[in-house]
Amino acid sequence: MKLLQPRCYLCDMPIDNLQPFLCLLCQQELPYLSMSSCSRCGLPKNKTIQKQCPECIKQKPPWQKLIACMTYTLECQYLIKQFKFAQQPQLHHLFSQLLSRTIAGRIIQHNYSLPEAIIYIPLHKKRQSKRGYNQAQLLANGISKQLQIPLITDKHFTRVKHTQAQAQQTELGRKTNINNAFQVSGPFTVKHIALVDDVVTTGETIREACLTLSAAGIEHIDIWCIARTLAD
Repeated sequence: MKLLQPRCYLCDMPIDNLQPFLCLLCQQELPYLSMSSCSRCGLPKNKTIQKQCPECIKQKPPWQKLIACMTYTLECQYLIKQFKFAQQPQLHHLFSQLLSRTIAGRIIQHNYSLPEAIIYIPLHKKRQSKRGYNQAQLLANGISKQLQIPLITDKHFTRVKHTQAQAQQTELGRKTNINNAFQVSGPFTVKHIALVDDVVTTGETIREACLTLSAAGIEHIDIWCIARTLAD
């Protein structure tokens, strides 16, 4: 008899598999994003021969590729909120495993080049002190180990503006809120990086981060995230 047998985070059934967070059925039924999504923004696109959607062809975002594992539906929202706000940092093991698998699949399918290093969206020191950890850092660290890509330390790319939560802002408020939020300390020795975050919604946070990194000499930025909202 297993006294401390783990239970699935979604259906609460006992788990017998080696992965202690989700049962096999719930893991299989997660809202995985289609591999035919736009390579630039990660959103579903019409069935065309182009790899990018018309919006991204017309107005290019300041990054080159976006790879997301899932769409931000209720099941995914619940797991990520547990990860970020309910003191469940151990969920980074699940998310880094799933996202690493997705990244490897995209690289093989589309013959993408691997980045020279991985970096992540930093938290302001006040928010990180309150939460106790940066979920994007934990995720990036796991991906770095699984894909064997170097991780750039948090001292090199920091958040200098204590912003309000983006989810609470209007569209205009999101842009103003995140403006000039990031800072780079010293030059980069790499030109191609992957920027890791948990969720991409309107894209304002990663847009501002990419502009800051590009101004510091980064020439090619890939976005890697757990989830992408379908409404941009």
